[in-house]
Amino acid sequence: MRRLATMLTSAVLFVGLATSAYAAFKYPPGQPNRTCPDTLKIFQIQQEDTTIALCHPALLDTVLGVRGIITAFDAKASAYGFYMQNRFANGLGQFTGIDVFTGATNYNSSVPTSPSGGNLAVGDSVVVYGTTQEFPAVDGESEIEGPDVIQSTDDIVIRKINSGNPLPAFHVGTTAEFNWIPGVSAATAEPWEGCLVRLNGPLKVARIQEGAGVAGNTFLIVKPSAPSDSVLIDGFTLTTLGTPAVGDDINFVQGILNQRNSTANTGSINSYRIQPRSGDDISILSPPGLIDAYHVAENKVRVVFDRKIDKITGLQIPRYELASQVGGSSITAVAFDLPDSDKVILTVTESLAHGSFETITVSGVGSATCPACTTGTGTRDYVTGILTCAQVQSPDPAFLATFEDRSKYAGEGAAVGTRLTVQGVSVKKYGSLEYLNDEAGGFRSGVVVFGSLSPLTPTEKYMVAVQALEFGGETEIQNMVYLKDLGAGTVPAPQVQTVGVLSDTTTDQSGGAVPGARKTGEDYEGALVRLNYVSVCAFSTPPRDPQAGGSFLVTNLPRAKAGTGNPPPDTILVSANSTDVTFDADTLQVVNVTGILHFSNGTFRILPRDDSDITLVVAGVGDESLRELSLAVSPNPGREQRIDYVVPRRGVVDLAVFDLQGRRMATLAKGMMPAGSYTQRWNGTDHNGKVAGAGMYFYRLRVDGEERVSRAVSIH
Repeated sequence: MRRLATMLTSAVLFVGLATSAYAAFKYPPGQPNRTCPDTLKIFQIQQEDTTIALCHPALLDTVLGVRGIITAFDAKASAYGFYMQNRFANGLGQFTGIDVFTGATNYNSSVPTSPSGGNLAVGDSVVVYGTTQEFPAVDGESEIEGPDVIQSTDDIVIRKINSGNPLPAFHVGTTAEFNWIPGVSAATAEPWEGCLVRLNGPLKVARIQEGAGVAGNTFLIVKPSAPSDSVLIDGFTLTTLGTPAVGDDINFVQGILNQRNSTANTGSINSYRIQPRSGDDISILSPPGLIDAYHVAENKVRVVFDRKIDKITGLQIPRYELASQVGGSSITAVAFDLPDSDKVILTVTESLAHGSFETITVSGVGSATCPACTTGTGTRDYVTGILTCAQVQSPDPAFLATFEDRSKYAGEGAAVGTRLTVQGVSVKKYGSLEYLNDEAGGFRSGVVVFGSLSPLTPTEKYMVAVQALEFGGETEIQNMVYLKDLGAGTVPAPQVQTVGVLSDTTTDQSGGAVPGARKTGEDYEGALVRLNYVSVCAFSTPPRDPQAGGSFLVTNLPRAKAGTGNPPPDTILVSANSTDVTFDADTLQVVNVTGILHFSNGTFRILPRDDSDITLVVAGVGDESLRELSLAVSPNPGREQRIDYVVPRRGVVDLAVFDLQGRRMATLAKGMMPAGSYTQRWNGTDHNGKVAGAGMYFYRLRVDGEERVSRAVSIH
């Protein structure tokens, strides 16, 4: 609780010191003859500075205490925010709405480090402290965001005043007023940027997914009586709308008006658009759109529509079909995912293997407002079952052949793959990155999460529906649409390895999965790992001795060979990405290091969770040659082979011989042993005394989870 209290105190201090510690950034620089307070109204931020008295802040000016009522959330991973607007008794509201960009932090969920605590809702009155911004450039959308303007840090300050306030009235406009082309409508649309707006019908869908500026879940609508004025509907940002058909009738559409220069759906076209907040913000006489499907239990699949569906057709089993039903899969029940009626839960029996790719097809389902408007055919792909982190990390065999180790669930290149559900225990959060591990630990047992719907609490177990991708060479899951806290979990014991293995960025074509395969950093990416008895070595460039809490290099080489000014072979960076790490590393120290193995900028590095993950070895190191687990077999090939090995510390030892099929042929040493150098011999007989036969064999040495494998040919 101390750390939470400290952070809350810091937030309060930020507010209290707005006119003192923040004075260096005080708004506005402005004209010398004008005096403006830091506490402004939304109107002053949105309206151009046409008079001396208006006090319009420039870009990146500090603004403190901007107040409004929350009207909508951008709660879709992984860049979050919300809109707020001032409410007036006479209904007039030009220049009274604005976007509050909160980056990697979703204030629609719990944010315990914020003065508000998060869990904000539409109708909450809030006060915001931050800086002004125009996204993505001049003539874009006006925003308030955190002072450092970095998405991953949660430095914006938001205080909640009260809840349950009536929302400002919708401004009912015309298609001419909201024409999507700024050159036509800037004078009439700009005053309503960030505000609640509405268009009443009759309206028609004019263009979808063709031509510049319209793609994905965006579409253009017109009023039949004024077809020259097109309005862009953005069904991508605040909610996901299925794309209607050209000519479909629309009774009304409402939402937040904004201006963007670019989005995932409209390329680089600068345009105004109306953003519906949910399927309830549009009344369209067309079938509901199927927008997602994913497992929420091993035998339960959640199917998501873009609006509320008809309670009769939507609950009929024959309306839903699995591609694998031809192979024996079946759907045994369908029910609303209460309290929502835009989602259903299918109870399924799958004939496919766990982790296979599946397709759901929906047809004949009507919407709640138009039961007769039934779907033709809609399909969504998803991965079956609840996956482990190890399954997400499992390599795609098609790419291993070309020495590329990437998840078989990732999309092409840097694109996201098919929707999947994965379960794991939270280990640590580093900025906008959080790590899940399998409780059992082991091979490829960790994965990084970007932009979670809500902060993950370490030691809690979670189930999340996400998509996988390869981001800069690291397997990552993002675009989270479902998060379930499964209660207390157990963080796995760290996997003990060497610097050489964890820093190895090459690819083993077997994916490291066969006995005796060469292990690389990829096999431990995202997992909790440990290095024992490693030496701190100097950087080759200043600062050679990093400051307390800074990053440092370690190596398995003896201390006499480290710290010479040039990093020795097999070094790895211990990167203090967490503010909880204050350890002051000095060259030639011998330390034990625990942390998450993270891949960034072409290299692996270890991210300690806090200072307890770095322990200084002050005594008992002994002979330098005994500090590293080692295994050597000679002669190779040979009739009888000598196995020399080093146990660096007292521990449970298991030395065994395996054949090419992974069967244990002989156990040469097993049990608790003190640190030291040892020698064993193997004459080629198995544990039953039979001659094993000539061929290649694998020799594996394990000491308390740390492992070495060597291979040699036996001749008989």
